Amino acid sequence: MSSNDDLISWEEVLAGLPARRANTILFLIESRTAQIVARSLLEFSLTEQAANERDLAFLEAFALGNAPPLHPTIQHLERYASQWASLVPENPRLKAAIAHALGQKYTFSEQTVPQIRTALGLDEKVVQVAYSRLYRKQLLTIFASQMPLIEQWRWMSAAVAQRLESLPPFWLASILTVALGLPQAFLALPIAVADVGPLVTIAFLLIIGAINILTMACMAEAVGRSGDFRYGNSFIKQLVSNYLGNTGSFILSIAVGIRVFLIALACYIGLSVTMASFTPIPAALWAVVLFSGGLYLRSQKSLNFTVALMVFLAVINVSLLLVLSMLALGHVQLENLLYVNLPFVNGHSFQPQILQRILGVSLMLYFGHVYVGECGKIVLPRDSSATSLIWGSVAGTAFLTVLFCIWVLAVNGAIAPQLLAGQSGTVLEPLALEVGSIVTVLGAVLVTLLLGMAWLRSSSLLVNLAKEWLPARPKPVLRLSRQQGLLILHPSGESSQVPHIGLTYLGQSDTQSKFRLDIQLSGKVHSVEIAIAKHWDIKELFNQFPDLRKWDTGLLLKVKSANQDSVYLQVISPMLLVYEGGLKADIGNFAFEYQNQTKRFWTTLLNQNRFFLSISPLVLVFLLTEWLFLAGTQSFTNVLAFAGVLGNSLVGGIFPVLLLVSSRRKGELIPGVVLNILNHPLFSVGVYSLFLGILLIHGLFIWENSLARIIALGIAVLSLGATLVMKQYGAFVSRVVVELQEDQRPGGSSIFTITAGGKPKIVEILLGYADGEQYHQAASIEIPSLSSLHYATFRLSNKQEKQLRVWTHRNNSKVDSRSLPALVEVESGNKNMQFNLQLSSGRILLPLVSDNCWLKFTFPELGK
Repeated sequence: MSSNDDLISWEEVLAGLPARRANTILFLIESRTAQIVARSLLEFSLTEQAANERDLAFLEAFALGNAPPLHPTIQHLERYASQWASLVPENPRLKAAIAHALGQKYTFSEQTVPQIRTALGLDEKVVQVAYSRLYRKQLLTIFASQMPLIEQWRWMSAAVAQRLESLPPFWLASILTVALGLPQAFLALPIAVADVGPLVTIAFLLIIGAINILTMACMAEAVGRSGDFRYGNSFIKQLVSNYLGNTGSFILSIAVGIRVFLIALACYIGLSVTMASFTPIPAALWAVVLFSGGLYLRSQKSLNFTVALMVFLAVINVSLLLVLSMLALGHVQLENLLYVNLPFVNGHSFQPQILQRILGVSLMLYFGHVYVGECGKIVLPRDSSATSLIWGSVAGTAFLTVLFCIWVLAVNGAIAPQLLAGQSGTVLEPLALEVGSIVTVLGAVLVTLLLGMAWLRSSSLLVNLAKEWLPARPKPVLRLSRQQGLLILHPSGESSQVPHIGLTYLGQSDTQSKFRLDIQLSGKVHSVEIAIAKHWDIKELFNQFPDLRKWDTGLLLKVKSANQDSVYLQVISPMLLVYEGGLKADIGNFAFEYQNQTKRFWTTLLNQNRFFLSISPLVLVFLLTEWLFLAGTQSFTNVLAFAGVLGNSLVGGIFPVLLLVSSRRKGELIPGVVLNILNHPLFSVGVYSLFLGILLIHGLFIWENSLARIIALGIAVLSLGATLVMKQYGAFVSRVVVELQEDQRPGGSSIFTITAGGKPKIVEILLGYADGEQYHQAASIEIPSLSSLHYATFRLSNKQEKQLRVWTHRNNSKVDSRSLPALVEVESGNKNMQFNLQLSSGRILLPLVSDNCWLKFTFPELGK
């Protein structure tokens, strides 16, 4: 036999082991591909908790031998073949067996799977010969000579989707800004501005649009300065917490929660009223249909928001909007077009209700700020300078502004203001009466796609927010291999302050399973070995580590089954849980036997209870909708106006400015473009004051409802107070960032980078190798081989910087970054602290208490 055949003997072939091992490897390939697909989806969430729970679901499915939560298609396997190719052993017989299993499970032709053919070596003679010997037929038999129409459609759709997602970064950023920021509020805009006239509205929209173009640029620059978003590992709430602290993160949650709740309510009203006008079914019953359908989709977990899907829907919605505008332009009347009704002009009195609707709905036209992070996670890996992200956000927002102006000009020019002013639903109903039945057809499609997608997105965000606030956490059963993989747990809160606990399986001793606990606590690292027979509670360590009592560090471990090589462990804890490490392809009968033992009634019931709790905000939205219908006070326009003032004043005005100011003092990266107007203090102070003033004016003068006034004034005072608190706790102080990146791609190297106040900072660096030390003064230094480096010491002079952030990570692709194991010792003033960066996702954030700071890296794992 050749050396390539050493993995498996002839006796094993006769026993049929290649097929068994091939199925195991195919299962692992499918699991990894499914996880890659899931991570590529757009996440409508403020935090990483939903992503962590998704990853845990994949890990639990893998451990128990279950199908992954998201099953990949053959198109997915082809697209991501380069990312799972490393799982395929260099053995012709196994490659042939995997190809055979693939051919039995999926339908594909030879021309459609070039990446799979390369990954499995199907074009190699040795694999083709191995296949013939194993199965007594040619390898070509796995390929379909003719595919069904449905498969042809799937391959064509996959090619189009890949083409869309492969657009140049600027165009991708622009299109995503439109796709994610296309508002349902434009269906209420002609109604909201009916009382003032289209020409005045267009002038007003150009002003509001210009302001939002600049605030979108602020948000894009803040995201572009974040290294976390550069590798797709962050969410908007982490960005706010990193720059503005926990206070800013809390205020953002409140603002987004209010806005999303009201958006969901507006979608219910808009969809129900519009569909009721097109059909004999009453609006209240349409709300029931909408709730039932949305609930079904949530329960099935079938909401997959891909980049291509969002772009495709945006193209359809924009096209429909333009077609409807063109149809309306054919019915424009000069008297409608020239209608002007301004307060204090020609004897017209000031009516607060009119200003409320105009300003609120206009603000709701621009709600894409919170989605700039999702756009950044896709665009920044392709253009790390953030130039495409910034200009794409500007271009996309400018396009939307022009689109809104065309829409107002066409619709308000075609329909008399008296007919628009009293509408409770969308503008499509009076437009259909004016233009004709074609609007009924096109409008039904537009409402279904636009409001339907807006409802699903807002529902996803509401559910994820509810899960974040719920004390209950999943109780996964995970498989840990001996001394491979690390479970990391930590309470919610400031990442650098809360304790971090790492759990590693060490094997069995007698009838007990042994684990090592690495505990990062109060600037010290502690290692403790524990032995578990059946279960273990972290309370046993409270006497040894009393500081653990200060945090929500509840942890119960239950050993379900174990052997010397691996353990099946159930983790019950209110803490956040992350797994770091690879997955070993060792799925045998043991796993499948355990699968049947875990399907217990109480587990299913617990998951159902948590599901019902997480959808409670959706139930509340539905009940409020029905109550408004019964009371006859429903108004699509008024709800959006309310949401615009309360939510977008913060999310689209105040927060982008605060994030920009902070990011320029704390960011890790320097963007390729900085708009000069954003540098001027008058801009940041002016925009902040404008949106704060909008809240105050509505609370003091415009809104007549006492509760609404109290809410507006409360949010205004809370925003101002929170800003002062953020400033007090260092939200706007300068930060020095020491970053270590190890590029594991072929030909890649490692590099230390030091930035301070958003600019490169030259520091003293001492590198220790086996043959001696090297001294440097630089802002960045390249390390050809990190494994040869024993330690690295930095002397930081911090006369202006008040914070230190250390970040170590390794990456093997443009979009995948993981923490890099390193021990860090920090000496600042009279404090000496040690950190295991693997326990804190490679990041720590510390205050600097003196003008000089020493920082030392060591790499114990790399030296093994």
